[in-house]
Amino acid sequence: MGHKCISTPSPLQTLILSTILLFISPTSAMPGPDYGGHPRFICIPVPADTDPACFPSGGPEAKTTILHLRESLVQQKETILDMRETIRELTAKLTLCEGSGPAGHYPGNGGHRSDSGHSNLGKDKHATPEDMISSKSPEELGRMLQALKERMDNLQQSRNTSTTYSSSLKELLQRKISALEQQMHHTRTGYRTPGPRAGLHSNNKLDSLLNNLHHTGTNSRKKTKTPDAFQIGFPMRTNYMYGKVKRTLLHEIFALTLCLWIKGGAGPGLGTPFSYSVPGQANELVLIEWGNNPMELLVDDKAVTLPLSISDGKWHHVCVTWSTRDGEWEAYQDGVKRGSGENLSAWHPIKPGGVFILGQEQDTLGGRFDATQAFMGDISDLQMWANVLTAHDIYSLASCNSHLSGDVITWSENVVELHGGVTKYPFDPCH
Repeated sequence: MGHKCISTPSPLQTLILSTILLFISPTSAMPGPDYGGHPRFICIPVPADTDPACFPSGGPEAKTTILHLRESLVQQKETILDMRETIRELTAKLTLCEGSGPAGHYPGNGGHRSDSGHSNLGKDKHATPEDMISSKSPEELGRMLQALKERMDNLQQSRNTSTTYSSSLKELLQRKISALEQQMHHTRTGYRTPGPRAGLHSNNKLDSLLNNLHHTGTNSRKKTKTPDAFQIGFPMRTNYMYGKVKRTLLHEIFALTLCLWIKGGAGPGLGTPFSYSVPGQANELVLIEWGNNPMELLVDDKAVTLPLSISDGKWHHVCVTWSTRDGEWEAYQDGVKRGSGENLSAWHPIKPGGVFILGQEQDTLGGRFDATQAFMGDISDLQMWANVLTAHDIYSLASCNSHLSGDVITWSENVVELHGGVTKYPFDPCH
């Protein structure tokens, strides 16, 4: 009993011996009875540390064979690991390329989709590398690796083609940009290079569009520009202090909005901060508060009472609107509507060719002022439009969120002409 034979192998030994059995030729096995004309092989597990003396028929040659097969097993395991990493990397790259490539083009699949709408690689990529390796023989793994190498070559060619195409497209765009820059340069300098008339026509249309945009932007800025920041003051009631607006109506208007910042002085009633007289009608448009009467709006010498309270010696924003249709009117104080009505000189248009006076009520065209009806206080930012502003616009004006310049009267030092000692000071009611 010089040797001890192991009959129950360990799991590791079983794995090694099972792999060895794949490479044992039929001549090393024991033939059995004939089954259908084919020999039967009986495989005997041989542990890795078994002494060769347990198999007297093998001798030292069996141990050498086991060592050789063990080395082959290690090499094949390393090869399988390398192939697994290669397959994983190539699968990731092919998936990325398929996702970003042209629709319907799949390298490695003949440049076309399969019947199911996916590439062959797309079908394989759902299986894990371990499943793929365990189900393939070494010859099949070799063919798979060769196919993957061919796909990589195809991908590299596709990438080179895409790079070439991108370079060509970049060069084309660069030439277009250079041509456009040169054309713009010649257009600015007044010299046009010879070219198709269509290009010149496009440039003319572009220039026209830019000019329109420039004028539109200029007009818009002019319309909403900040007013001249000043106020005019009437320190006492006289029949000679007044301000005259150096503009008049050129045609009839059928609606209006009059807005101003106003601060009343001491004494009963504010007087007449604004009046417009035309030939044949001295009270064509008047805003007046005199004696113990409330403030009134007159249109064609017809009056309505405005429910405003501005006699507290503080600044207030006042707006009145009127429309000839049904004679509708509205009154706003500090952006809030205080009253409205209708039948104020309905269907009567405001006539042109009159005189705008600030601080006095006109009994004749531009004159015959009455000191008892004169305004005492301060006025700033008086604007007048030939349309009815919305409540939102009026609130924005009163809250200083925006500013609109009137199209009939614009508050400007060049527009208002002062007489009789009316004072003028820098003033911005919104600051």
